[in-house]
Amino acid sequence: MAAARKTPRLLEARGAITSVGLLLLLGLAAGMYLAWTWVPVYAAHYEVVQVVRHFGNLAVKSRDDGPLIEAMVTKIRSLEQVVGEGPDGRPQSRPALDIHPQDVTWERVEPASLHVAFDYEREVVFPLVDRKLERVMRVDLTMDISTPNWGSSR
Repeated sequence: MAAARKTPRLLEARGAITSVGLLLLLGLAAGMYLAWTWVPVYAAHYEVVQVVRHFGNLAVKSRDDGPLIEAMVTKIRSLEQVVGEGPDGRPQSRPALDIHPQDVTWERVEPASLHVAFDYEREVVFPLVDRKLERVMRVDLTMDISTPNWGSSR
């Protein structure tokens, strides 16, 4: 007599969700939710760093730091707007990246470098759970602002 061949139980439940599959699906959903909340915050921070680098490059030619700082802060404040409650209770647009010129440390260090540093608070909103978190973001850059020497002009 030939023994009847048994099929494994895994093949019988093809397409069913297992506990490992459910765990992976939940992990993927949690990762997507965290990306949905944190990627915009760090993308805006990356833009802030790029603005600071741009104004550091402008400081190579311009020795007047006051207008550079004012323009940099204005540019950073215009990067992103959020809607909040105004003093009269109506919705009002305000900068999400709220920094002021007095918050910025702008130091020219000899022989030819520029140190720019400031902190700003960023509100992180967690949708679906109605939570908010304050996160302090830091910019601290030291840039070379020496005038390049391209050799003699022929």
